[in-house]
Amino acid sequence: MEFKYKEPISDFNDGLVVLKTYHEDFIEHGQNLLTLVANLKQHGMTEAYANECMATYCHYDHATFLHHQDEEQGLFPLLLGHSALIDGMIERLMLDHEEIESAWKLISDQLKQPDQISNFEALESSAIEFEALLRGHLTREDEDFSPHVQAILNTEQRVIAGEKMAEIRHLA
Repeated sequence: MEFKYKEPISDFNDGLVVLKTYHEDFIEHGQNLLTLVANLKQHGMTEAYANECMATYCHYDHATFLHHQDEEQGLFPLLLGHSALIDGMIERLMLDHEEIESAWKLISDQLKQPDQISNFEALESSAIEFEALLRGHLTREDEDFSPHVQAILNTEQRVIAGEKMAEIRHLA
């Protein structure tokens, strides 16, 4: 079985649409991750669960990195210096990125080598923490940060952000 990352969006004409699509994708994959680790804890490792572990690893290892790059390279530079409030929000979101990446590291090595998973309870605990950090970050972005961003960025800047996001993926 081949495990390959599937981009959740194909149109990069609007950077804010890209980010929103990723947020929706992360929420869906987060629920799938929690279901997977609960099933592993209850039933143990099977070939099907091992494949699901690998697919989950492949998705998050690419999507999380790309999403953070989208924000850090495609969006935040367009907003920095706009106001102390926005700069503070960006700083907090950058700290979130570090926390999320640290939490991901705790489970990524296990998911990419499912035959080496020996403590399903510890994996479940780490996955719950990772998913909660990511979901909290997405909520902070959607509810607190995004309304300001939408008010600040004009159509041209949204296109510029999308172009940078496509460039990050070598699509431009």
